[in-house]
Amino acid sequence: MVDPTPEQRDAIATYGDGLDLVLQAGAGCGKSSTLKMIAASDRRRRMTYVAYNRSIAADASRSFPSTVLCKTGHGLAFDQRYGDRLQRPRQTAHQAAQALDVRSILGIIGATPSIPTDLDRQQAMTSKVIMRAALDTVARWCHSSDTEITARHVPHYDGLTKKEPRAQLVALVLPVARAAWGDLLEEDGVLNLSHDHYLKMWALSGPKLPTDVVLLDEAQDTNDVLSAVLLAQDHAQRIAVGDSAQQIYSWRGANDALAKFVQELAAPELTLSQSFRFGQAIADEANLWLRTIDAPLRLTGYDACHSTVGPVDDPDAILCRTNSGAMGIVMEALEAGRKVALVGGGGDIKRLAWAAEALQDGRPTDHPEFMAFPSWDAVREYAEEEDGSLKVLVKLIDEHGTDQIVAAADGLCNEQQAELVVSTAHKAKGREWPKVRIHSDFRAPKPDQKTGHVLLPKEEGRLAYVAVTRAREVLDSTALAWVHSITAVRA
Repeated sequence: MVDPTPEQRDAIATYGDGLDLVLQAGAGCGKSSTLKMIAASDRRRRMTYVAYNRSIAADASRSFPSTVLCKTGHGLAFDQRYGDRLQRPRQTAHQAAQALDVRSILGIIGATPSIPTDLDRQQAMTSKVIMRAALDTVARWCHSSDTEITARHVPHYDGLTKKEPRAQLVALVLPVARAAWGDLLEEDGVLNLSHDHYLKMWALSGPKLPTDVVLLDEAQDTNDVLSAVLLAQDHAQRIAVGDSAQQIYSWRGANDALAKFVQELAAPELTLSQSFRFGQAIADEANLWLRTIDAPLRLTGYDACHSTVGPVDDPDAILCRTNSGAMGIVMEALEAGRKVALVGGGGDIKRLAWAAEALQDGRPTDHPEFMAFPSWDAVREYAEEEDGSLKVLVKLIDEHGTDQIVAAADGLCNEQQAELVVSTAHKAKGREWPKVRIHSDFRAPKPDQKTGHVLLPKEEGRLAYVAVTRAREVLDSTALAWVHSITAVRA
């Protein structure tokens, strides 16, 4: 094993003192290797390593000592009795609405398939749209540590901008969401079970892990439901490792467990600032973003890595802010005859195209991006007036057509065969490439109308930090030059 750095030695020593611990570890700074060093330093105690995803857990199982159980949160919660229900065929929102009998739940047996409301532009919400919103509500609740489903778990959807329709949406969705959860608790329930559903069931049961030490990796993007379970393991020593500056999934229920561990356990907070991924030039670019979002951490580049920052004509990867930006790059590259891979595959792009096609044909859709819109014209109007990123998507669909976009998604290859890899910055998290270009859909925020200051939401700054730290050798961050005009950040 490589000799630990002084920062890693401090972490191992703090573990040896028996203290709960928080490790703030920058991009490429050896989070997992430090946890392995801690595990190797004490083979007498049972440890549980909680990984961010299954591939990380599988890798850890091969490299951690045999005294360490390596699982995801879902892996800890899984029970064999859920197996058959998880293997059911995909269930659409329309099928789920019929199976649960949404109209009966809402007390309108015998009504027409559409449930009339006064939503934006007098849109009629169908039972399948209500079911989709109810399932989204249950998912948001499952990510939380709350014990009851309430109005705050009902998502906000683009196109529902008036206060009254929001109240009407909540009134329709909440009883269906609660009925859906009741069904999910039944072994012979009619709704499909998801991994997040059984994780919530497990968390509500108050589990006690048979372990002496809990090692939580990527703690900055841990959902509250799992954080609460791990914080409750007061019989064990708890160590949380992550990078608060890489917290980029709050929009889907993740919160920074590092802060929770510090606040609730009074755990000491140490840092890992030596990056082994890139040299000082890219570390300087990362530090620019860390300063911008007021993060205390600063990275040191690795002397053995020669890194540069500047334009690159032949990147290995292009990182985008949005799905529509990634879609545009994919289509350009395919039209140029290049072999292109999209991290995560083309499924999201195809579902967006099919949802747009439904609206163009006058049919409602339950896709979360478009479900609140009565027509494609309404999407166009909203994109023009309120949502610049959606405007790019609308332009692509209008110019190319949904069939061509679906064909492009089907024309993708795997990463091993690709000449170019395209990814959103969210899906690039945990990845790295030799040469990376940041795409121009990372747009500068607009000045505040009252103060004139250019205000950057912190999550946007964190996403840019994640993006620039994916490069090992060459980083083209020209598209982010606007960072020098930022005058303030906001939470």
